[in-house]
Amino acid sequence: MQTLKDEVKNNIIAAAVKEFYLYGYEKASMRDIAKSAGISVSNTYNYYRNKEQLFSDIIEPVFQQVKTIFKQSLLQSSSQDLKGDNILAFTRKITGTLIQMDVRQRQSLIILAEKSAGTRYEKTRQEMVTLLRMQFAEVLRQTGNTSQIEEKQGYILTIIAENYIDGLLKILKDYRSPEWAEENLKTLIKYHLNGISGLTA
Repeated sequence: MQTLKDEVKNNIIAAAVKEFYLYGYEKASMRDIAKSAGISVSNTYNYYRNKEQLFSDIIEPVFQQVKTIFKQSLLQSSSQDLKGDNILAFTRKITGTLIQMDVRQRQSLIILAEKSAGTRYEKTRQEMVTLLRMQFAEVLRQTGNTSQIEEKQGYILTIIAENYIDGLLKILKDYRSPEWAEENLKTLIKYHLNGISGLTA
């Protein structure tokens, strides 16, 4: 009996990920999720009391994972010398984690970043941008031997961080293989970090 319940729950989650990925939280419906899962709407509510709880159950693990990765990477970047080869070293954990994600996790990350309007997660993408901007600012401080980021530099760093997040999500959407994703993510990181170093010129 427990095996059957687990199978039904997994079917609901798989259907919900697909629905949220295609339509976002606001336009997704429990009725369509139930239909896709092959069960009745009433049975769906035996597992999840509402759409919000179902969304949270899917998104919370990847939300915590991403938040931890970015914060740990920021701490690492502020405690190490980021010159030379070490400039790329502090981003390896982000890249490594992303390329190890399975299809559902990658889709969940995209849902979290782009399709969570109307939920408590809707500002996550901006939080990712902010954390990345802080990380890039630390690179700029260390490579430029400056203790303070000028206003114009801060503005550009925000744009760079936004562009990086957009690129990261694009790579995850077009995912072909771990090797393909790793190579493109590393190239993206290298491009952005070299560009940041150029701000001190």
